Amino acid sequence: MQALSLSVLPSGGMTRKPADSASLRAVPSRSASSWPLVAALGVTLVALVVLTSYSWKYYNLPPEARLDSPLHRQLRSSGSVGHLLILLNLLYLVRRRLVNVSWLGSMRAWMDWHVFTGLLGPAFIVLHSAFTLRTWPAIASSAALAIVVVTGLFGRYLYRLVPRVSDGREEPREELAADVDHALMALRGLGVGSVQAAELVEQRVEATVAKAGMARTGIGAIISALRSLWQLRGIAPMARATAFGAGASAESAQEIGRAAAQISRLIARVDLVDTLARGAAFWRGLHRNLVVVMLLTASLHLTIAIYLGFGP
Repeated sequence: MQALSLSVLPSGGMTRKPADSASLRAVPSRSASSWPLVAALGVTLVALVVLTSYSWKYYNLPPEARLDSPLHRQLRSSGSVGHLLILLNLLYLVRRRLVNVSWLGSMRAWMDWHVFTGLLGPAFIVLHSAFTLRTWPAIASSAALAIVVVTGLFGRYLYRLVPRVSDGREEPREELAADVDHALMALRGLGVGSVQAAELVEQRVEATVAKAGMARTGIGAIISALRSLWQLRGIAPMARATAFGAGASAESAQEIGRAAAQISRLIARVDLVDTLARGAAFWRGLHRNLVVVMLLTASLHLTIAIYLGFGP
């Protein structure tokens, strides 16, 4: 059976055409790096554990009794590196406005910085609060910050779903088509049963994406895309059983099943690229508006604190 690839139509859609078998090669990984997220989570967790173990007696005191504690000078809620990190975090928004200025660095690097400071900054702000929220401006700003962090993490997940090249830009459609072609060719070359597994992948993805309907905007686009990806979660055992039934060994069928699951997600992400991009754009706008709300509540909290004499 002849291998298939995707060809880009002028309208933006994709159609399948025969591909040369010489195109078989490893499919490059173009997903955004997750190391800033892991690093920020690690630093945050270590900082919270160390500080809590060092100053548990202080934080366990009633707010009035903390004033007499010898640890109060070091642990009182005034001044915070977290506020500076939050401000530096917002430089990513400036970089997005200057997307064509290449000497400022890649969008991926800026996204990594945005994720890192977006987690580490709030951790320092929690320490700045001394685990005590006594006024409504402090409660409002802390709640707004928590919402921004949660929506940012989900936005990062959506960002990773949209196929991208090494510098963080969305991958051109021609390269997406080549990626799908190479992935299917690689799967078909895994031995006995791999051709049947590849056909299963194509049929399953095509049917799943067709159910998703046309690309929509807003929450609808996000739900539609995530539902389609979720429905493909069972393709590995199906491909494994198909390969095993076609005569593949248990070990080979296991490998084919793993490859089929990985490739099915790649093809689905390519077929849903418009829907994913629309959903990510909507969520980015929502996140940006929530950041504005957070900055307003934080400014109010800071202004009141300075007015009452609790500034740094």
